[in-house]
Formats: sequence, structure tokens, C-alpha cells
Amino acid sequence: MKACIFPNDPIIAYLEKGEIKERYFNPNNIFDEIHIISFIDKDVEIEKVQKIVGTAKLIIHSVGKINIKNKKTEILKILKIVRKINPDIIRTYNSLIQGWCAAYIANELNLPFFVSLHTQYDHNRKLMKKKNLKKYLILKYLEKFIEPYVLKSADKITIVYKIIEPYVLKHTKNNPELLYNKIDCKKFLKAKKIDGLSNPLILSVGNLIESKNHKLLIESMENINANLLIIGKGELYDDLINNIETRKLQDKINIIESIPYENISSYYKAADVFALAYDPNQEGLPMPVMESMATGIPVVIPESEDSKELKDSILFAERNVNSFTEKINHILNNNSVREEYSIKCLKTAKKFDISKLEKREAEIYQELIKNGKIT
Repeated sequence: MKACIFPNDPIIAYLEKGEIKERYFNPNNIFDEIHIISFIDKDVEIEKVQKIVGTAKLIIHSVGKINIKNKKTEILKILKIVRKINPDIIRTYNSLIQGWCAAYIANELNLPFFVSLHTQYDHNRKLMKKKNLKKYLILKYLEKFIEPYVLKSADKITIVYKIIEPYVLKHTKNNPELLYNKIDCKKFLKAKKIDGLSNPLILSVGNLIESKNHKLLIESMENINANLLIIGKGELYDDLINNIETRKLQDKINIIESIPYENISSYYKAADVFALAYDPNQEGLPMPVMESMATGIPVVIPESEDSKELKDSILFAERNVNSFTEKINHILNNNSVREEYSIKCLKTAKKFDISKLEKREAEIYQELIKNGKIT
């Protein structure tokens, strides 16, 4: 069997972020070939990312940059490529330009179309309206002319957060299925602690962007007797470094821009607390939160609709410096509390285990291919 994938980013971006995960595009190795349609002039060498498709043959088709202006002319080139591939199914991971191209081709070739969503786009629009009018107007165009077409074309929609569901139902009657990001619980539980890190250690993993709010954690460290390690890269790197230096916290806080995914579990294992002050209206339950739980680290995050069901396993903080400082210190200063939440996290993390979710993802593919395009 063959699958044709329209990912959110070129595969080289996954590699640079350290996010090349085993069988990410080929659950349970059900496909013999995975074809990636990459919106870049030249993508990464296959051998560097092979494991992202497991045992399947990986072919990356670099088609150049596609945008709102050139999509109608460029789509014919992509259609020709996909027609030659002759896949059994089309999958995309967003409802934007990549999603539009995938939907158009699935409709033209009468192929089942699988859409996975990882972002609450309506909330993104609200944020951009305050920050960048030009980008906001582009997002409004997508909302009216692109996103409804993608979602209405889908034969199956999955979401990784509950907070995405209202966005989907605004555009289509196609009820989405909640399918969390997958975590290899055994790998994180059995990981060996990396040597050389200061302790006690607070770990925060996430892109260095405004919605992750690493600035809040940096400010919290003024009243926490511990060390903070931030793993992530992004546009705010220089600003965060300057903030650390201004507060004279260089001896307590370090930022590592990227760690290969196969090594990240060792960093979780070295931590005493995981903390992330992300925007709960934009993300429900980020993958680093689940990864830390699978390692048995007590977690401090803001409460969201998705995290409410984890309330007995996680310490929730208000999205301000005082609240995060209080919750983190509560864990660090009480061994019994740390042990209690460690046990609770390990138990709850099982619902995100790869063995369960990968099986379901493979079933969805098989159901769609068996039933064919139905929309």
C-alpha cells in the first residue's frame, strides 16, 4: 500500500527541531511506500530521516514553495506527481495551503482523505489580529476560502486537543475523533539520566515563541532555589537570553536549542519538575507534557479543557510568575509530594501510549482505504 502525505513543514524542519520519530508517518508499518509532498525546493536526504516511515520506502517530492497566489497553477504540477504515484490514500496535517492541495488532489483522484489537526486556528487568528494586520488578513482569507474546503472534503478528521473541536464543527458536520499525540511510555520510563546537569533541575521543552511563555519561567527563577533548562529554538531566543542576563540568572538558567528526539528522554529523566506556561487556549496538552508524565516527572502547567481530566495527576498554576513559583517550590521542597505526583503521572501517561494510539491510527487508515472516498 502507498500513502501520500502533505506535512505541515518540509521534513528537514522536523530534523532540525529533533522531531524525527519512529513510524510517525507509517503507524504499525502498514504501508509499503510513503510519498511526502514537500513545499520546498530541496528537502533532506532520505537516509537521515528514514525511520520516520519505519520499514516503508520513503520518497520525498520537493515541489517548491506554494502559497495563496500561485496555488492554482502549482497544483497541476503536484496533481501530475500524485497521479503517477497512484496512492491508496491522501493525508494532511493542517487545513491551510498544504491541506488545500491535499484536498484538491484527493477530490480529483477520488481518493480517501485523512486530515489531522494540531492547532486551534481560530485562536491563532485572534492573536494575530493584535500583532500583525497583514498576517491576520491572510488568515481571514484562509478561514473563508481554504479551511472550509479542506474540512468538508475530509473523510476523516482527527484532533490532538479537545479545544480544536469547535473549530472543526464550525466548518463541517464531520465530527472529529480525539487522537492524542503518541508517546513511547516504555522508552521514557526506562531512559537513563544524562550526566552533567545541575540539580535540582526544572525542565521546560517547547519552541521559543510567545505562546510558550518561557519568559514567565525565567522570571520565576528569581525566587526558586534550583536550575532551569529550556530546550527549544525559535524567534525569541535572543530576547530570552537577554532577559536571563539582565536578571543575572546565567548561573541558574540554560537554553539548548535542539536535542535529537532519541536523546530527549534522558533529559526528562534528569529533571525534578517539568514546567511549561503555554497558552491553554491555543494548546490543550502539548507533547512535552505527556513525555514528562511518561518519565514520571511532576508537572506544573496552566489548566486547559484538555488537561482537566488530568487534574489528579498534575499541579495547575495560574499563568503568572507568583503562581508558577509557588507550585514549583511546593514540589521541590516536599519529597512526599514529588513522589506522589510522580506515581500519578506514570499511571495517567498510559492513555497516551504509542501501542494504543498507533494501533488506532493504523485502523483509521485501513477503514478509509477499505471504504473508499465517501464525501
